[in-house]
Amino acid sequence: MVAPVPVEALTAAARARRMRFERAGLSAPDGLQETVRDASGCADDAGRAWAAMAPEAAAAAAAARPMAEVVARVGARAVEPLYLEAVCKAAWLRAQGFTPLIETRDDLKQMLGRVAQLAPDLDEAGAERELGKLYSALPAYGCPPMPAAISGKRARISRRRSRGSLRRARGSSSLGPSA
Repeated sequence: MVAPVPVEALTAAARARRMRFERAGLSAPDGLQETVRDASGCADDAGRAWAAMAPEAAAAAAAARPMAEVVARVGARAVEPLYLEAVCKAAWLRAQGFTPLIETRDDLKQMLGRVAQLAPDLDEAGAERELGKLYSALPAYGCPPMPAAISGKRARISRRRSRGSLRRARGSSSLGPSA
């Protein structure tokens, strides 16, 4: 009989590795090597955790199905390990350079998109923040145009700001005639 995968332990280990490489950054003498080691281990631990929690998704991944099909089979229970794998894999790829990041950007976007769909508040909107990091790390030619959701959000913010300045302008003119 196969021993059950210790999902909680793998998720906790992935969290700890993520915290370690995010705190250390690249400032340490061996910062890049430590980041690569911790990010790779974190992605492996998290990947094993969500695969144990979502066996249908793991089977689809093993059958080399498109990432959209794989993540569609991941449920809310496995969302944190999926998020950790995406975050850690992205950090590992950023340490490798542009080419690996460009080659896997679509998979990372699918993973983070599923996390945002299932748990938008996880890690204080971490999926959206990580998508932003992903887009900022990619060269302009390696990244498609800004997603409509992000550009729509910017348009709403811009409209709110313009309404606010219009209110301030009206409010200041209603103070009465000047002497």
